[in-house]
Amino acid sequence: HARASPLVETLDGIRVRRFPNLSNELAWRTKKYLPRGLFTALLRAAGRYDALHVTDTRTYVAASALVASSARRRPLVVSAFGSLPRSAGVRGAVKDAYDLAFVRPMLRRSPLLLAQTSHEASLYEELGGRPEAIRLAPLPLPPVRPPKPGAFRARHALGDGRLVLFLGRINRLKGLDRLIEALEPLLGEETTLAVVGRDDGELVELETRFSRLFADGRVRFLGPLYGDERFEAYVDADVFCLTPTHWEETSVASLEAAACGTPVVVTEQAEIPGLAPETGGFVVPLEQDAIRAAVEAALADPALGARARRHVLAQHDRDAVVAQLEGYLLAL
Repeated sequence: HARASPLVETLDGIRVRRFPNLSNELAWRTKKYLPRGLFTALLRAAGRYDALHVTDTRTYVAASALVASSARRRPLVVSAFGSLPRSAGVRGAVKDAYDLAFVRPMLRRSPLLLAQTSHEASLYEELGGRPEAIRLAPLPLPPVRPPKPGAFRARHALGDGRLVLFLGRINRLKGLDRLIEALEPLLGEETTLAVVGRDDGELVELETRFSRLFADGRVRFLGPLYGDERFEAYVDADVFCLTPTHWEETSVASLEAAACGTPVVVTEQAEIPGLAPETGGFVVPLEQDAIRAAVEAALADPALGARARRHVLAQHDRDAVVAQLEGYLLAL
């Protein structure tokens, strides 16, 4: 219901210019970003930059950057951030047509394609990206200072039993139904699944389908959390779980949870590279038995959270990732 402001400011010595979206409703509900004036501004300014960097692929913003970088003969760097997987049906046909016109030319032209995981790197190649342009760059994580435990449990009267946490949008693509199905045999007086996130229209269906679990409190929907409050949820959880059905690559929430010393169980679609029991968690197939077994193992290993924190702080440290990115850019 509001615009970000100001339109131009300097942050830490970096000039930032914002472009208001044509529709806040489209941006909020459907993630369709149509910034007014961006295309013209890019055409005018692109020649003054050493490189352009997009953090998505099938968007108006990325298409605008492709045209501007081509017109002004500037390199275009691409970070897909989970946007490359294709779809089936009509949606897939539309994506294929768009890819032919914009995404494939963009990937062929780009001298630097940044991938979070080996899976994302393979998708670049499938869509025409040159292998020599592909580089792995972990998702960077700003410094995390875990708060004192107890506030989240106290606020929601969660007691001191075992707490499994899902934190993300309540959307069919996030696979929350798969997670509830997998965990149902574990949930009871001693174990609760806390669901935290914004409802994207899936909650009513879940509450109907799993009415008994919601009614007796084995699954608790606690609404969205923002800012520091989400870290209170991470530190009070015994295990953090994310089981999306679509490929979204590394999840920021899973990294934040691990950085708070909470063991992590994620499916292959949301992989943390290098995560394993010896490094603080589990990356498992999207299968009920595999998810349930991993959560049971995580609950049974009190040292797992400390290993998760060490792994994430070592592999996803923001300054280290930025230094790696600067090296890639200087080599262009």
